Amino acid sequence: MTVEIREGDSSLQEAFVQLKLARSPRTHRSQAEWVFVHSEDLDLFETRAAFIGDELVGWASTVHGTWFPPDIAMIHVTVARAHERKGAGGALFRAMVDHLPDHVTTIGTAVDDAEDDSLAIARGWGFQVTQHGVESELPLVDLPAPDPGPGVTLEDVSSLRFPDEDAVEAMLVDSQTNPEAAEGFVSRLENYRRTAAGVDTPLAALARVDGEPAAIIVGEVKDGVLGIAYTGVGRSFRGRGLAFSLKQLGHLLAAEKGATVCHTMNEASNAGIRHVNAKLGYRVIGGVYRLRRAR
Repeated sequence: MTVEIREGDSSLQEAFVQLKLARSPRTHRSQAEWVFVHSEDLDLFETRAAFIGDELVGWASTVHGTWFPPDIAMIHVTVARAHERKGAGGALFRAMVDHLPDHVTTIGTAVDDAEDDSLAIARGWGFQVTQHGVESELPLVDLPAPDPGPGVTLEDVSSLRFPDEDAVEAMLVDSQTNPEAAEGFVSRLENYRRTAAGVDTPLAALARVDGEPAAIIVGEVKDGVLGIAYTGVGRSFRGRGLAFSLKQLGHLLAAEKGATVCHTMNEASNAGIRHVNAKLGYRVIGGVYRLRRAR
C-alpha cells in the first residue's frame, strides 16, 4: 500500500511517543517526549507522520534549538519495526529535508548503536558518524554522602539563580570542551533556565573552590528518572574530583525528589567523565551514533 505523509499535530503526540517507545524499548518516556515538552524553547520544530491507510507507521521531527549553530538542524525519523524498509522512513526524511529553511546547510541525526540496519540506512542517505554517545544508568539506592576536598563546597542550585551569575556563566562556557561545543553547540545559563521552566522537577548543583564557581551539573527528574543533561568542570579546576562529588550530591537531591535511577550519556572518547561514572557505579546500557551530512 502507498505511504502517505501528513503534517503532524498535537493530536498525534501520544501516538508518536508510544511508537518511539515501542521501537526503542531502552528509551525512557522523558527522552521520547522531550521535543514536545520543550517545543516552546525551539525556534524550529516540525513533525510529519507516515500512514498506510489509517495506520500510523512512522514519524519524523525537525528541530533547531536556540543554542544550536545557525546552519545545523536535526532530523529524527522513527519507523515501526514491522514497516522497516518499505519506504516510510525515506518518504519522511525527504519531506523534512524539503521543508528546511534556506539557511540550514548541515543535517544531524542519531541512530541507536545496536541498530545496524538503521545505521546502514542513514549512511545510504549520506550521513557519516561523527560521535558515539555511550548511555549509562545508576540505580539511586544506598547513596553515599559526598566528601569533597578542602576548600570545596557543594550547593543545590536547582533555581539556576546565582549572586555571582557572570562568574558562573564564565565557568559554564569555559567547561564546554566537548565535541558539541567545538561544533558550535554552546549552552548558557539562560538556555538551561528556559528548559527548566518547562519541567516539573529541574535539578542543578554547583561546586565552588574557595568560593569560586568550579563545576556544575544540570538535569531534571521525570517519571522517577534523573536525566543529567550536562556535567562540566572549569578547566583550571579539573583533576580534583569535583565531578565525582557533584554527581553524588545530584544523586541525593534527585532521590529526595522521587528519582530511583539516573541516566546520562557521554561521548565514548571522553575518558574523564566515563571514569567518574564507572567509579560511581554506573552501568553502560547502550549507545547512540551521532551523524552529520551536508544538506
